[in-house]
Amino acid sequence: MLKKPKFSLVVIGALLLLALAAGACAPAATPEPPAPPPTDVPPPPPPTATPVPDHSAFEAAVAGNAHNQYSVEHGPNTWCTRCHSPQNWDPEAFQGPPPSCFTCKFAHEEEMRVAEGNPFVSEEEWVGVPCETCHVVDENGYVTPGIAWLNPVSMDYVAVSNSTELCEKCHVTTTGNAFGSAVDHKVTLGGSAHLNYGGFIGEVPPPSFCADCHDPHKLEPKQCVDCHEGVTTSDTHMKGYNALMLDKLTCMACHDASGLDVGPPPGEDGGPWVTQETSVGRAGPTTEFVLSHSIVYEVACDRCHFEENPFELVVLTADGEVPEPPAEETTG
Repeated sequence: MLKKPKFSLVVIGALLLLALAAGACAPAATPEPPAPPPTDVPPPPPPTATPVPDHSAFEAAVAGNAHNQYSVEHGPNTWCTRCHSPQNWDPEAFQGPPPSCFTCKFAHEEEMRVAEGNPFVSEEEWVGVPCETCHVVDENGYVTPGIAWLNPVSMDYVAVSNSTELCEKCHVTTTGNAFGSAVDHKVTLGGSAHLNYGGFIGEVPPPSFCADCHDPHKLEPKQCVDCHEGVTTSDTHMKGYNALMLDKLTCMACHDASGLDVGPPPGEDGGPWVTQETSVGRAGPTTEFVLSHSIVYEVACDRCHFEENPFELVVLTADGEVPEPPAEETTG
């Protein structure tokens, strides 16, 4: 039997010893330097704020309109402010006993009356009817498009569907109710000229809501000729008397459908005839101009031109014709 040579085993062992010795003598590996601590990253810049739209023209118009004119003759008390300055209204205010029912300055008296149940509100405290009464305004002064009514008690906004619904939050008539809140501010749209149209001429519908005719910020109404442009040059308008009568009458003096009186403007020396109303108050009978919102298309000339009229106008029929003289009676 042959024996395995021992030489190969010796050589392999020697090589292993040399490898181990070489590894032990090799320099140690240099450790990698530690990672530097993370540098603080600056926060991103704040987003650019959306600029608030320029409402200055609207604010100026609102500040100068009739809703925001303070006057001691305009109900400067915590009762009348329900409409005149809602944020000054006190729901617990009440009508005081006569003769000082309301804190107010009446035109025929020199001193202002001070009532028990509705204290005086000074001009410095007066808020009026600012933008936020009719629009949602955020803390940055941004006005949300659209309209809404600010409830002065809860200070929450109430949704409204149109400008008339908004206006009637104050323009209401509450006389005769159980709470004694006697105000008569409702403006009634009536007559046949604009309402209840089954159809209309042209592409623009007739006005139906308050803001269709009234600028909601200046409160200035449109004039009839703004829509009825051809009236002033028509040869058939006013039964053919257009050129003669146009500067002597307002449109509503003829087209009023509410039955108001018609005559020269009260308290003025001349001017176009207007609709007016006479009432009896503390100072006696007073005739005042009243702007009618009830409009009729057909007019009747004998509304003013009737027999023995106080203005000595020529007598006319409803159609504007001179009536036939009565037939003379004959004796048999």
